[in-house]
Amino acid sequence: MAITVEELKAARPQQWRDAADDALRSSKECQDMASYARDEVASTLQKCWVSDSGEAARRRFVKHAEDFEAAAEALKGLMRTYDTLAEMIEGAKRDLESALDYADRYGIHIDPSGRATWKAGRDESEGGSLQHAADLVGDALRKAEEADNETATELRTIRALTDVEDPKLVSQALDENSPLAIALRLQYLDGVHRINVSPAQIDAVNRAAAETGMSKKLLLAILWQEQQWWQNHDRDLEGPLPWFGGFFDWTLRETLKPDKSLGITHMKLETIRRTLDNNGDAFRTADGGRVSDLSDRQLTKYIEQNPNEAIRLSAYHLKDLRDKDEYGAGTDKQLFTLYAADTRDVREKNETYGDDSAHRGGDIKTRGENWDRLQPHIDDTLAWDALSDRERTQAIDQIESQTPAGHNVSLDPIYDTAGMGGGTGTGRPEPGTPSPSPNPPPTPSKD
Repeated sequence: MAITVEELKAARPQQWRDAADDALRSSKECQDMASYARDEVASTLQKCWVSDSGEAARRRFVKHAEDFEAAAEALKGLMRTYDTLAEMIEGAKRDLESALDYADRYGIHIDPSGRATWKAGRDESEGGSLQHAADLVGDALRKAEEADNETATELRTIRALTDVEDPKLVSQALDENSPLAIALRLQYLDGVHRINVSPAQIDAVNRAAAETGMSKKLLLAILWQEQQWWQNHDRDLEGPLPWFGGFFDWTLRETLKPDKSLGITHMKLETIRRTLDNNGDAFRTADGGRVSDLSDRQLTKYIEQNPNEAIRLSAYHLKDLRDKDEYGAGTDKQLFTLYAADTRDVREKNETYGDDSAHRGGDIKTRGENWDRLQPHIDDTLAWDALSDRERTQAIDQIESQTPAGHNVSLDPIYDTAGMGGGTGTGRPEPGTPSPSPNPPPTPSKD
């Protein structure tokens, strides 16, 4: 999420330090409870209640001690997260204040996104560097954004630790890049719908990204944003609803709505024609002809029936948006907004406000907020994809060990990926769950 100049100026790092102190106090209390349960109660039971029932009671208190120790580890992780955030934001804030002082001395105005312009009536012969001021402010904002993003990931990991009862696994998961931490975060989509396309389309994204130099994250976000209602009913795009949706979309284009957006990435025919004009040699039909030579009717059908080519077209269109004019097209998020509306107004606001969505309105504001919500889930799925099969299997086994026996374990990445995993919990049953009989009941006698 983008940090603005005003937001960084208003930041209060001491509040996070206070929160870190609270987390540390709670951690110590949990550790004290763990020590009491293990060292006092369990030890006394072992000496004074020598029976099977006493041994069962002792094991229960040892388990309570482990639960408190796990909570203590998680709270210590929370303390470190808040302390690190406070330190990084405090440093970024100092850098920003110094940069703003420099800008003020030399008659330079800094807008909310950090862009520098000369103030009215300023005599440029007085010295000072417009670019130097912008660089100083930009560095400060980038530090703050990195701290914010890092903290958000760590907090999502810590939230997922509520069901982990093994202190050693908690310590391992507090490394946000560990396979276990990634797997834990993949259990929460936070109301964000999945990218419901087939693995073939994900492969097409990989190829289009490599072919055009556009980021895979951007292309995945386009797929997510532009999905039609029928795509969310059947992710393999082969059932009756997707088929009817595609056919219906094509029919609308042919008859009722000539400006209808086409294909899996929702491009208008005019935009497709322009992209083909700029990159005609890259798009060929099965018989070797140029796709650009197809009639409107043929081209519409081609796009609807070839989702992988629609993805390639979107990648080339995004590249054109960036290459034809870098103004307001400097980041993936800015290209994400331009994909919806490449207007001078959108480019101007991109340039003025950077990746901040707060100063936008209407659909562009909503689209920018969607980008912010979506990125953590894409990052986690990409990280999961990058793991080895062994790392993924081990992480799933670890989650199963912390899930009550009989309960389902599944990951929910933003798109179908390798090693999505799933299984059944192998942890201790929930309280009140009857234990299975060691032997089947005896067969009644017929006598």
